[in-house]
Amino acid sequence: MVDVILYSLLGIIGLFILLLLIAVIRALWMRVPPLPESLYVSDPQKEEAYGLGLQKLIRHQTIAGFSDAAEENFRAMQQTMESLFPLVHQQLKKTVFPGGSMIFHWKGKNPGDPLVLMAHQDVVPADKAGWHYDPFEGTIESGEIFGRGTFDTKSTLFAFFQATEDLLATGFTPNNDVYLASSSDEEISGTGAKKTVDWLKEQHIRPALVLDEGGAIVTGALPTAKQAVALIGILEKGYVNIQFTAKSDGGHSSTPPRHTPIARLAEFIHHVESRFPLKTKMIPEVADLFKTVAPSMAFLYRLLFGNMWLFKGLVTWLLPKINPYGRALFSSTIAFTMMKGSEAANVIPAEASVLANIRTHPIQGIESTHLVLSKIAKRYGISAQILEGREATPMVSTKSDSYRYLVSIIQKTFPDVLVSPYVVLGGTDARFYTEISDSALRFSPIRVHNRDLKKMHGIDESLRLDALAEAVIFYREIIGGFQS
Repeated sequence: MVDVILYSLLGIIGLFILLLLIAVIRALWMRVPPLPESLYVSDPQKEEAYGLGLQKLIRHQTIAGFSDAAEENFRAMQQTMESLFPLVHQQLKKTVFPGGSMIFHWKGKNPGDPLVLMAHQDVVPADKAGWHYDPFEGTIESGEIFGRGTFDTKSTLFAFFQATEDLLATGFTPNNDVYLASSSDEEISGTGAKKTVDWLKEQHIRPALVLDEGGAIVTGALPTAKQAVALIGILEKGYVNIQFTAKSDGGHSSTPPRHTPIARLAEFIHHVESRFPLKTKMIPEVADLFKTVAPSMAFLYRLLFGNMWLFKGLVTWLLPKINPYGRALFSSTIAFTMMKGSEAANVIPAEASVLANIRTHPIQGIESTHLVLSKIAKRYGISAQILEGREATPMVSTKSDSYRYLVSIIQKTFPDVLVSPYVVLGGTDARFYTEISDSALRFSPIRVHNRDLKKMHGIDESLRLDALAEAVIFYREIIGGFQS
């Protein structure tokens, strides 16, 4: 009997060593498939012209809001766009909605299954403190333009309007109808995009492809990755705000009870953060990202990410524990962000509360998340109330014609980059379009390094002019080749 156990154990160890050896050999031989060099040929004159055009848009402080001054800034920028893109305004039908959101209709040879290109006009506020250049000046220096909105998202707005202007100048007519849509309140989670969706619904229009922000062409997308990868957002996570409330009889701080409401909330928070209670799973589309990028990474990462057949369980367990980005890709995330208690230092509150902002993963929706956290909260005498939320968007199939078409245009315009599906962690206007389209994808044709992404809502937001010029080429290609 002992011999049987011993031989079985040795067999298991031998099998593990064999599998590990196979994984090591695969990692050693793993290489990025040969990719052509970029086809882009720098044209300094054109890049400067595009930069000056984008500069004019940057100089309008289109910070989302509801004041008369804010609306005037949007009207002024739209007038600037009219001067920059005269053919677009002469030949396309423009509809402007209350608040400044707008949509342009370019009639094609076939009215059905249109293409929708999107970018928002509004930007987040920018304090001059810390900036090397005025955030609303659009300073151009050494082939780079600085300013709020250069990446998010006046660059893509400029690029697809410029692409349309260029195509109109040649007398081009698209195969299918094309819509250029732009909201004025994306940064404050407004309803400008919903107004355009409602308008399209009234016209009984179902786009074959909607393209909004969300992914980009990122260098350094994963640690040690050398190859740039075009990240196509196929879904975006949902969110829910849940308020957790603890009650007591209150009283004076000189004679506190054993567990005050705030202490119970603190214990609850510690429980949730130390023993993460929500589901964790690597969905196939996230696995595709690791598989795509792995060959361009350092050996240890190639070993793990390039051999998911062996290490999927380990990566799924380990990565969320050591990396916030890994947690966000594999599960919902919980951030306790706001707390309320007593109004005075010497008063024990009769009621204290904490708010959790939860970004829900498609593997676990709002109802299930609320149920799990409510059960834990109940142990500490705490109630849980949903304040507001929305579910994760439907996933666009990577086997769909629209996804494959987008991949083909990326590979044609940017032949030197890898392409992968991607889970968008924040919210975009594209979520509204899931009502009328099965193919609302999130991708900005902009080259950027991962370290620069934090500038998007931060200090010294910027964009290289050659990246802007490549984006114009991309939009010309996607419009020119589109047919349902």
